[in-house]
Amino acid sequence: MLKLDETRCIGCGICEDQCPFGSITMTDGLPVVGQSCNLCGACIEQCEVEALSLKIEKKSQHPQHHLFSGVWVYAEFGDQGLADVSLQLLGIGRSLADQRGVELAAVLLGHQTGDAAAGLIGHGADTVYRIDHPALAAFTDQCYEAAFSELITAHKPEIVLAGATAIGRSFIPGVATTVDAGLTADCTSLSIREEDGALLQTRPAFGGNVMATIVCQDARPQMATVRPNVMKQLPFDSQRTGEINDVIPKVQLTSSVEVLESSTQQRAAINIQESDILVSGGRGLEDEKGFELLAQLAAVLGGKVSASRAVVDAGWIPYPHQVGQTGKTVAPKLYIACGISGAVQHVAGMQSSETIVAINRDPDAPIFDVADYGIVGDLYEVIPKLIAEIERQRTA
Repeated sequence: MLKLDETRCIGCGICEDQCPFGSITMTDGLPVVGQSCNLCGACIEQCEVEALSLKIEKKSQHPQHHLFSGVWVYAEFGDQGLADVSLQLLGIGRSLADQRGVELAAVLLGHQTGDAAAGLIGHGADTVYRIDHPALAAFTDQCYEAAFSELITAHKPEIVLAGATAIGRSFIPGVATTVDAGLTADCTSLSIREEDGALLQTRPAFGGNVMATIVCQDARPQMATVRPNVMKQLPFDSQRTGEINDVIPKVQLTSSVEVLESSTQQRAAINIQESDILVSGGRGLEDEKGFELLAQLAAVLGGKVSASRAVVDAGWIPYPHQVGQTGKTVAPKLYIACGISGAVQHVAGMQSSETIVAINRDPDAPIFDVADYGIVGDLYEVIPKLIAEIERQRTA
């Protein structure tokens, strides 16, 4: 809000001349601000007598936070069933809900969803809100936004989580806008602030060089999309019981987009996120030929080759192999880091691995801080011995 102190104003008209939008006109010796003003502040900078000032009123969107309760997870459902990230989010959602002492609910949107709702309860949900509707058979932003927004408005959850997938990234921002909530995208860590119960949402910023923790102080619900494979899903418990609520939407599920055909492309041969074993290379390989040795180790282990950003940027190996904040987040059973220093950007993408083995010549390399097993030595001497020993054990 642009304010005028009439006692200071001398009616010079400089503010009228300096307004880039023509929003100020002089009337009876005083500036009058029109509706086209966008609060850019150009007039304030030019006013030598400081007659103009900008007053920003802080608006608390939802001052009655006690009306919002519960943790919700959007359960992404498609031709292949439930997306893995949805089950992973139920894992962290269960932890957040328990800390807050509230219910964990999953929202299942789609058509002919079968026993997916029961699967969500088995993986940690207390309640499933299911909208099984023909209009949701093919994904469209408008239908999914309308259905999800209506549920949030009716039930007022405190926290809403979704996967940072192509679908989640597409329609969840529209939901946040509709329900007037804050949204943090592409999170890698979530926790609860003990003093007030706020959701601490951590994500990479400035090209992955900084980890920023974001808090939605006023808005409810607190919404976040989360990277796949950074959270651990809970084991399926067939004995868990919960409530499945079939919801008939009151809003019209219509879209200006007509889906004529949907085709699933063949998964790329390089899909490091699905491999249980990864052999990963970094600058310590010294040149791209080092990946030939890593491929041999990966082959005898039945795994795949991955890499750090440095070697991808150097052109030694294509981007689909990249692990880290600006690459893919992985959680294999075995991760072997070869010649990787262990920069925070890389570690953030692989620290959920069950077992981490590091091979590095530098005994002080940060990668040893996160490794379960460390080998200090020249990888060109160590890896051939590993390969030989693995082959010997198999033929013994």
